[in-house]
Amino acid sequence: MVEQGVIAPHEHWLLSGVPSELLQPALDAGNEVRFLPGEIIIREGGQPDGLYLILAGSARVTATNEDGDTYLASVHANDVLGEMGVLDGELRSGTATSLTICVAYFIPTEPFVDLLERSTRVSNRLLALLTTRLRRMNTRLLELPANAAVNLEDIPIAP
Repeated sequence: MVEQGVIAPHEHWLLSGVPSELLQPALDAGNEVRFLPGEIIIREGGQPDGLYLILAGSARVTATNEDGDTYLASVHANDVLGEMGVLDGELRSGTATSLTICVAYFIPTEPFVDLLERSTRVSNRLLALLTTRLRRMNTRLLELPANAAVNLEDIPIAP
C-alpha cells in the first residue's frame, strides 16, 4: 500500500508505462529510503552507486568551491536525483540535502543501466530530462555578468 501523497516507483514519470518484465529487475534491486529534513541524500565527491526516484518531498542540490556553496537545483516529488554519476561513472558533482521529509526509491547503478539498455522509453525520457537541465543551466549562465563568462578554449572537449 502506498502512503497518501507518495507515488509508487512504477508510477514515477521516468518508469510509468514501462512493461513490468523490463522494469521489475530494477525495482527488485532497489529499495525505498526516507530522509528527514537536513539529511544528506548524496554527497559531493561520493561514489555514484545508483540514482534516486523522488517519490515525495524535496531536496536542494549544492556544489562547493573556494567561495562556498552554490545552489544548483531543487528536486521534488516525481523527479530524479543522482543520474549523472550513474551514466558517466564520475564522482558525485553535488550534495543533495533533504528540505522536507523525503521519500525516494533507490535503484543501484547496474540494474538501472540494464534497464536503460532494455527500454528505449526510459532512455529517451532520461535524455529529455538531461536536455531540460542543460537548457536550464544555459539560461542561468546567460544571467551571469559578461566578465564572469568562461573562456571556452579553457574547457577540454572529450572525444
